[in-house]
Amino acid sequence: MNRNNVFLSLAVAAALAAALGLSSCAAPGQRAGETASGPAGETAAPAQQESGAAATTASSAASALPSAAPSASATPVPAAPTATASAVAGVKTFTFPDGHLSFSYPSGWSVRVVGSPENAAKLRGVQAVIADATGNELASVTSSTSASNASGPVARTVLDTAPVPGLKDVDGEQLAFGFAFDSLADQSDFHMSVRKQRDFAPAVSDSGSAYVSFANGGAEAKVLFGSPAFASVDAAKAWMTTEQYSQLKRLLLTLKYS
Repeated sequence: MNRNNVFLSLAVAAALAAALGLSSCAAPGQRAGETASGPAGETAAPAQQESGAAATTASSAASALPSAAPSASATPVPAAPTATASAVAGVKTFTFPDGHLSFSYPSGWSVRVVGSPENAAKLRGVQAVIADATGNELASVTSSTSASNASGPVARTVLDTAPVPGLKDVDGEQLAFGFAFDSLADQSDFHMSVRKQRDFAPAVSDSGSAYVSFANGGAEAKVLFGSPAFASVDAAKAWMTTEQYSQLKRLLLTLKYS
C-alpha cells in the first residue's frame, strides 16, 4: 500500500467514526443536544399546569354559585301539622253494607257489626257498635231499620249542639248533634245523639225521637250511657271538657248519608 492509499483509508475511517458518534447522541426526530426525556418532560409539565389552573378556576366558580334549588322531583319537606290536619289525621271511616250511611272514628277504636244486609232489607237494621282502644263500648249507629217516632212532653236542658254538616233527613230537615238532659214526668235522662235540629232548640217541650228517617229506612246514632249517666248536670259539664267527649262529638258530626 502506498502512502496516498494510507491517507485515504484514514480519512474514510475518521468520517465513519464521526457519523457513528452523532448517531449515538441523537434519537430519531430529535435535534442534536436534546435528550430522549427532555421534550416529553417539557411537553407534559405545561399540560399539568393547565389542568391545575382549570381545576382551580372550576373550584372558584363553583364556590361562587348559589346552592342549587331542589328539583321538581325532589321530595318536599313536610310542613308542621296544623290543627285541622291533626284533627283529621288518625281516623278511619265505616260505611254500612248498603253504602249509604257512614261515619268516621279514631283509628285506635274498633267497630263491631250486629246484623247483616239481609236484616237491613227487612228493615231490621244493621248496627255498628263503636268501642275505644280498651274495648269499652261507647257509641252505636244503626242503619236501615224501622224508625220509631214516639215522643212526649219534656223539659230539656241542652248542654251542647251543632248541625251535622250536609246531613238532612228524608223530608229535607237539617239534622244536628246534641247533648242534653231531659226531665220527664217519671224520670230524668242524659242523651247525646243525632236528631232533628229543632229537637235541640231552646225551650223545646217535645222530646222528639232519637230515630231519623232516610231513604233506606230509619237510623239512630247515639252515645251509650250507663244509668244514671251522671250524678248531676255539673258532672256532665265536667265530662264535656275531656278528650273522650270531643272524640264522640266529632264521631257524630261526621255522620253522612249518600
